Amino acid sequence: MREPCELIDFSKNETVTLRCHAVVDANGHAWSPGWLTIRCESTEECGTRTLRTVAVGNENRCPGAPVVHLDDSVVVPGFVNAHCHLDLTHVGPQPRPLTGGFSAWLEVIRHARPQEPRAIADAVRTGIELSLAGGVVAVGDIGGSPRSGPSLVPWRTLRDSPLAGVSFLEFFAIGTMREAAMNRCRQVLDEAGPDRVMLGLQPHAPYSVSQLAYQECARLAREFALPLSTHLAETLEERQFIADATGPQRAFLESLGLWASANEENIGRGNHPVQHLSDPLAAHPWVLAHLNDCSDEALDVLASTNCSVAYCPRASAYFDAADTLGPHRYRDMLDRGINVCLGTDSIVNLPNEATDATTGGISPFDDARLLYNRDQVDSTTVLAMLTTNGARALGLDPVSFTFTRGHKLSGLVAVRVEDRRATPIDALFTSGAKPQLIASGARACIEDRCE
Repeated sequence: MREPCELIDFSKNETVTLRCHAVVDANGHAWSPGWLTIRCESTEECGTRTLRTVAVGNENRCPGAPVVHLDDSVVVPGFVNAHCHLDLTHVGPQPRPLTGGFSAWLEVIRHARPQEPRAIADAVRTGIELSLAGGVVAVGDIGGSPRSGPSLVPWRTLRDSPLAGVSFLEFFAIGTMREAAMNRCRQVLDEAGPDRVMLGLQPHAPYSVSQLAYQECARLAREFALPLSTHLAETLEERQFIADATGPQRAFLESLGLWASANEENIGRGNHPVQHLSDPLAAHPWVLAHLNDCSDEALDVLASTNCSVAYCPRASAYFDAADTLGPHRYRDMLDRGINVCLGTDSIVNLPNEATDATTGGISPFDDARLLYNRDQVDSTTVLAMLTTNGARALGLDPVSFTFTRGHKLSGLVAVRVEDRRATPIDALFTSGAKPQLIASGARACIEDRCE
């Protein structure tokens, strides 16, 4: 795997000062002109390096350190992509099926997903490289389940990469397959061994995992000390299935011979998908992907939990979610104290530029720019969704995604800005430039194995 292309060379000096157009973080700090001094501490025994913020402000506070000039750029901490599917990278961007709705799209993904371990690993590695190219230092990656069942290949591939975060082991467990699927899930966790750093669990969605399996999954998460994620309230078809036990998602289960009965699955009782999972959501913190469909009652349930929402704006736009479900309620969620962060979902719903590390990459920065320009969201709020909120969702230290003196730093991203009359953080999100990862130390922020 290629290492990220970084601008700062620490081989001759462990301490370097950056002179930037501005230095900005989600704490509301904005220094312009910005001076930032960082130190790189390498640990040969475990192959990690730690970045630390030595000084930050409007003047050079470490005059002895060599200076890197970034006078045309705003520098921010590394980005967090809280929900992505790196194993689908080789599928590439795809148009939505003209007929059949979301279920038809799921069929496309089911047949296009790589099945062999080598192909899965290659796709994840390519996704990692494209993520680094987009300024990402930490991910919540969904390790998709091939037809043979849950796979540890995405986790092992991510664990060997420069990225921090979590690889969520995805599985399906509904109807006639529930008991066997949960037994297989436990076997795979045992196979992972005692060192499960960066491993999590991902029951796929309420239309493919029964309510009882969600509860069993929460118990497994406590037993193995694992984080949890799931897709939730993504489409109108999902609401129809949970509330009425009808629609294309039931037909799909029946076509595979998996359907048991509405009573066995505890569905068809008029509940919203969030209400349907209210007990497991209350029992454990979850990263909940999408939440395109959020009623007032669902919002109340979410606000009573310790769950985070990974909103994927471009994926929602790809599926025209606002037309069928109304505008996403991420601002209402933030107002209610719910931790909302950003994800890209899969490359399938991204533009072609995402496949080229030189022109784009897989980056939630593009989702952040979309929110800023489309919804006129406060720029500091968007930067928090892109950095500290995502870190909090994945169990990382949010302070490492800010410029806090003496503290570990996840990484540095530089974005060239055109409008230098705007406030630095506004110039960041109005810029059309590609973000560049100029230094990374994210792995040292998840665990110091040498301490």
